[in-house]
Amino acid sequence: MNHLKNIILLFAVFLTQFSFSQKKDENIGSEVVNIVKPYSPTISDAFKVKETPSFEDDDTIKKEKITYSIFSFPVASTFTPAKGKAAGVEQSKKEKLYNNYATLGLGNYLTLNAELFITEKLDKNKYVGGMIRHLSSNGNIEDVILDSKFATTTADVTFGNRNSDMYYNLDLGYKNQVSYWYGLPVSSVPFAETNLIANIQERQRFNTFQLGGKLGLNDGFLNHSTFLLKRFSDATGSAENRFYIKPETSIEILNTKVKLDV
Repeated sequence: MNHLKNIILLFAVFLTQFSFSQKKDENIGSEVVNIVKPYSPTISDAFKVKETPSFEDDDTIKKEKITYSIFSFPVASTFTPAKGKAAGVEQSKKEKLYNNYATLGLGNYLTLNAELFITEKLDKNKYVGGMIRHLSSNGNIEDVILDSKFATTTADVTFGNRNSDMYYNLDLGYKNQVSYWYGLPVSSVPFAETNLIANIQERQRFNTFQLGGKLGLNDGFLNHSTFLLKRFSDATGSAENRFYIKPETSIEILNTKVKLDV
């Protein structure tokens, strides 16, 4: 009997404990749990496309033999291709040059302008030339008391030689000028009423002689050289002389040609 009471008491205690445990579990509540994991990316293997795909169908792989046939027969042809011809370049008319020529001109106040040029080749390289030029006027300008004439005459002779190594030429010239200084202040001074006009020497003459030349070397330090000797004089006895030599050379510095004039 006592044993049964103990069992009943133990069972009652177990039920009481279970009931207390169930009520306690109902008040636990909710919680949020965040799981953090480091990111570690990976690269998957690439699969290349095959250049020559495989076909499972045997009919697509089988090649068929193709036979071609040509039916040829001769045809009469009258076509003849023209021969090629280079296009021609239109050339301008070559200007005709004269070794000798003369000009003549006339103008007011009996003005005369005449020129004569002559050139002759002595051989393949040598030549000789001459020139005469004249310009004059008779004057007679209206309301001018003194003579108003003038005249200029020039003559030149040249000789030259030119070949593959060098060239040179010599010049000899003469120039004569006659001038009349006719300007008078007639409106302010009564020259016409005096004897001063008879004593005025309005004519003046100028003479120029010159000798010159050129020398050039195609291959050498001295490329070109010029010299001139000139004498100028007038009717009053005054004179002036001039002489100069002007060489020209060129040297090459750092693949650049430098020209020097002395």
